Amino acid sequence: MNRQNRWNAALIFAGIFGIFVSGYITFVIGEEKKEIPDHAGFQSCQPCHSEKHNMWEASNHGKAIRRTAQNNPAATECSGCHSAKRPEAGQQTAAVGGDRKDSVHKVSCLACHARQKTEYSRRVVVDPDKICESCHTQRSIFWGYGAKGIEDSRNFHSGVPCIGCHMTEGNHRMKVLRPDDPSLTEKRLDTCTACHKDNNREARVHQIQEWQSTYDENMAPLLADVKTIEEALKKNPGVLDASLKAKLEDVKANLTLLEKDGSRGFHNFVFSLEIASLAGGDLKEIKAAVK
Repeated sequence: MNRQNRWNAALIFAGIFGIFVSGYITFVIGEEKKEIPDHAGFQSCQPCHSEKHNMWEASNHGKAIRRTAQNNPAATECSGCHSAKRPEAGQQTAAVGGDRKDSVHKVSCLACHARQKTEYSRRVVVDPDKICESCHTQRSIFWGYGAKGIEDSRNFHSGVPCIGCHMTEGNHRMKVLRPDDPSLTEKRLDTCTACHKDNNREARVHQIQEWQSTYDENMAPLLADVKTIEEALKKNPGVLDASLKAKLEDVKANLTLLEKDGSRGFHNFVFSLEIASLAGGDLKEIKAAVK
């Protein structure tokens, strides 16, 4: 074989080899793409994390937009919390509408966990101590601040992270396992006993029930008084002077803090008592003025 023929043969061989390598790489990459979840949506988390997915699906996070629609049908700024692209979506203020509704119907896995590794454990997207409060507003009661006319008042639970109580056993229902929950077995730790190992379940049940019954007993007459005063003001708007009007607004703001907290005193029982006590005194004075 002369030099030209050898050169032609080498070129042909190189071409065939290149085609083979190219095809093999394409095949391998194609296979890898099929095997690796794209994580473009939270549905791709389910095959590997089915247990957590089932807990999440049963949680309030799994049906969040339905609760929002029931509580405030006019709400449009939903993407901050209800998007699969959160927290990036938290920077947006676009209204939810049309085709976007499907992408914001739930607080998905990707609202809290990143697709790739982050500086935080379990690929949490932001500081775990702050991730809950980026959507939830209970921090003010929990830490005992923000009430008008009342000094800041932390309690012994104020230093506990949200997940310390709401993710007992790592559960993604985000549900506190109350010691009086009838579905709990004797061997299973409730949320309180998981931390307070020196206390028994019966003592914790009594404490929680006492806190929440006291809260209910305090709040019911206060809310009724506010309603009575507002009805009286509709008939005679000028009956209160500026000082009493300011007190009424402060009372309403403080009671709204407690109602939005939703824990019925559990997050900060002492703080809730202080708010109720101040409100009771102010409302008594205001009621006397509107009679």
